[in-house]
Amino acid sequence: MSKTVTMRLIVAILVAPLLAGLLFLAMSLFSGNAGEGLWALTISAAVGYPAMLVLGLPAHLLLRFLKWTNIFGYGLAGLLIGTVLSAILFSSVIAHNFSLVPDPNKSLTPVTAIAVLAVIVGAMSGIVFWLIARPDHARA
Repeated sequence: MSKTVTMRLIVAILVAPLLAGLLFLAMSLFSGNAGEGLWALTISAAVGYPAMLVLGLPAHLLLRFLKWTNIFGYGLAGLLIGTVLSAILFSSVIAHNFSLVPDPNKSLTPVTAIAVLAVIVGAMSGIVFWLIARPDHARA
C-alpha cells in the first residue's frame, strides 16, 4: 500500500466518524450557540470512533475483499452501521416507550426521528469515508 493510500485511509478514519458532530457544530456556529455544537462533536467522537473501530474498519476490509469499492457499497455499509448503532443506542428508550394501547405519556416520535437521522448520518459517513479514502483507486 502506498504512502498516499495509507494517509488517505488514516484521514478517512479520523474524519468520517465526526461527520454528525461537524455538521451540528457548523449549524450551531451559524445560530450563535457554539456550545451545543461542541457538545455534539464530543458525542459524535464518543460514538463514532468506537463504531469505526468495531464496525467501520471491518466493513471496509470486507468491501475491499469483495471488491465492492464503489460509493454505493460504502453508503450502504454506513447505512447498516447507522442502523445497528441506532438499535443499540435507542433500544431501551424504544422498549420503555412502546405501548400497544395508546398512552399520551409515551411517544416514539422523538426517538424515531433521532434514529432515522442516525441512519442517514451513517450513510453519509460511509460516503465521506469513501470520498476521502477512495478505495476504488487503492488496488494493493
